[in-house]
Amino acid sequence: MRISEAKKCITELYKNTESVIALVSERGVGKTSAFQQCADEMEIGYMGLYAAAMEGPDFMGLPDKDREKGITRYLAPQFLPTNTAVQEGLFPDKGLLVIEEINRVPSDTISVLYPLLLERKINNHSLAPGWRIGVTMNPDTLNYTVNVLDDAMLDRFIAVEVTADIEDYITYSIQNDPCDDVLAYLKSCPDMLLRVKKAADSTATSKSPTPRGWTKVQQLLNRCSLPDELMQELISGILGPETAASFLGYLKNREYTIPSAAAVLSDYESVKPQTVKLVQNGRLDIISLVMNRVVSLVDGTSGQCDNLDKMLADMTNEFQLLFFKALSNEKPESFLEIAGQIKMFDSISDQLMQSLT
Repeated sequence: MRISEAKKCITELYKNTESVIALVSERGVGKTSAFQQCADEMEIGYMGLYAAAMEGPDFMGLPDKDREKGITRYLAPQFLPTNTAVQEGLFPDKGLLVIEEINRVPSDTISVLYPLLLERKINNHSLAPGWRIGVTMNPDTLNYTVNVLDDAMLDRFIAVEVTADIEDYITYSIQNDPCDDVLAYLKSCPDMLLRVKKAADSTATSKSPTPRGWTKVQQLLNRCSLPDELMQELISGILGPETAASFLGYLKNREYTIPSAAAVLSDYESVKPQTVKLVQNGRLDIISLVMNRVVSLVDGTSGQCDNLDKMLADMTNEFQLLFFKALSNEKPESFLEIAGQIKMFDSISDQLMQSLT
């Protein structure tokens, strides 16, 4: 399942059930980010716990003697969004509590988590009704030091295996400080988004690429200024030497430059030569990337729409349809308002509607 599909499942389960969803994937695919993004999109709270660094008593809470009644009570830990914690304003009314990498948690701590996952409470401290639980897991393979969860624990989850998807990753990147060079490379070589090595091949100096690693590379290229040789060393330390060499070789040997989306919208004539060359060479991968970047920035002002008309006039019918489909998918609420100001839309609207139905 793609991350975008997993997010839809998380949202529906949150709204309509008290089920615990477990996202299972290779490292760096975006399990935690999926939960965080869902919480942001639903405008609810988020609390992540790395339970492998905790012990059973941390969840049980601090014992407190009630001498008058001759019993011991437990004070709820501050990291749990219990009814009392919500009432005291320590947590919002609604949210997601995510237990990270649950199959790295020691077995004695796992046993303490049973009532939390099944009954939503520990030592008579109940989670607030607006909070739901999620967990993340790495696969049970030789590549990971994980514990095997028994069937009793697994029965408490709805397990969802998520995979790396290039379109999901590009959509995420465009919204979070994208680097065009990285995204162009991944559009051309989508199999390099995630590479899983055998356990015996994995060392600190022989890494392999993951979506999380590529995000670090984008941040590095966007924010840091270093000599080429130092930049190559850092990229090798993120992706591994083989992938770094492939990526840097791609940048050095390519025969085109990527038109800036901002320039397309503000002064198309300045990037017209690069755009026309991509169209003539049939570079659908790069053109679609530019289209997505443009769609993320467009707000429908008259100047932008004039420049979009100029760009679309240089496109084939296939690329024109691609643009309006991307606009419809990414900005459905403002699609008609923006498209109505683009002259090219009138000549292609019938064909577009047929392709969308």
